Amino acid sequence: MGVPKIPQSQMELRPIWVDTRVAQELGLSDHQIIQATVVLQDKSVRLWLKDFSFEIPYTWNVKPGDMPFVSVRAMPGAWSIQLQSNPLGPTAPNVPQAQTNALGPAGAALVHGANVPTLGLNGASVAASAQALINSPQLLGSRLLMLQQQPSGFEMGSQLMRPDLLSQMSAQLGVGAWFENFRKLTLSMSQVSGLALKKAVLSQAQSSENSLLKGMDASDSPKAMLHKLMDALNQLGHNSHTDQKLMVQRSIDEIESAQLRAVQDFARGELSLRVVIPFSDADPVDLHFRKPPREEGQPDTPLSVDIHSKSRLLGEVWLQTIITQTTQVDLRMWALRPEVAQLAHDNASELTYELDASGLKLKTFEIFNAQRPLEESDLITSAHGRVVDAKV
Repeated sequence: MGVPKIPQSQMELRPIWVDTRVAQELGLSDHQIIQATVVLQDKSVRLWLKDFSFEIPYTWNVKPGDMPFVSVRAMPGAWSIQLQSNPLGPTAPNVPQAQTNALGPAGAALVHGANVPTLGLNGASVAASAQALINSPQLLGSRLLMLQQQPSGFEMGSQLMRPDLLSQMSAQLGVGAWFENFRKLTLSMSQVSGLALKKAVLSQAQSSENSLLKGMDASDSPKAMLHKLMDALNQLGHNSHTDQKLMVQRSIDEIESAQLRAVQDFARGELSLRVVIPFSDADPVDLHFRKPPREEGQPDTPLSVDIHSKSRLLGEVWLQTIITQTTQVDLRMWALRPEVAQLAHDNASELTYELDASGLKLKTFEIFNAQRPLEESDLITSAHGRVVDAKV
């Protein structure tokens, strides 16, 4: 295959030429700007991009540990990867092979910027790998570093997984079969059950890669379905439907970021699991399960479940449930619409009855016709910065 010609003005920084098949496997899109990692591999300085490494042109003047931004262009017969700006500096220094081996397979994958199939929420090896992330954030590959900087929550996923939007998108793109499979796996708000909700939460409690590693079915999670949607969009052409692809990719990033943070918090002895639950007949709902680590000599910490919905029917609603001593329940609700707050007041006694029937005692129920105030953890997350998708 002949290499496409490039303008003389770009000759100072020669691009890396990538076969179209490799570009497809990497999920690249035209004019995309992404961050890569420079590593020393077999005495050769190479550029790691997701699961692939490439030989670096000598004109790039980069060194192991650099994390440069590169731009991707679709050219006739091949794809080019061009150095976009100066590297960010040695934020991810080269790690001796002995240290890499000591971290195990997950640690080695982190050093080389690859996906981590062993990350999950169970097992000593998982905790050790997560502890490595906490103690040595410089070992993170560019993909995981990007996921760490994602704002918490599911801003894009909650929009994308609205049933009406997905139905309209699938009809426009001709992916009706995918949409029907997605609907079969979603819950029904009018007929939701505790068992079905538990299954939906557990499907996101560990990564799809970890489920596959254990021989479990990972095809019914929102993340797996979004990956299938991305594959279907890529088959329609890599230079088409860029807005839809961006929505899908950002939604995947939000889910993977939540899974990564859950692993890191788990290694600290804390439960902090965020999931997004799609419905076939209602807008998606965000759930956040939290249980702080128990200090020695202190009573068990309470479990809290935060629910956030941007329902077009009820408006934006937040519900915080705090469970102490396994049966004592404290509820707080914030609703932007006054009629929704009043509806909650009118049905408070019925809720008390329902909880009693389930063996739970409602201690307090506070209802506010206002936006939920930001908590300290939200402010800390916001201070980390935000990920910006840029196009040239």
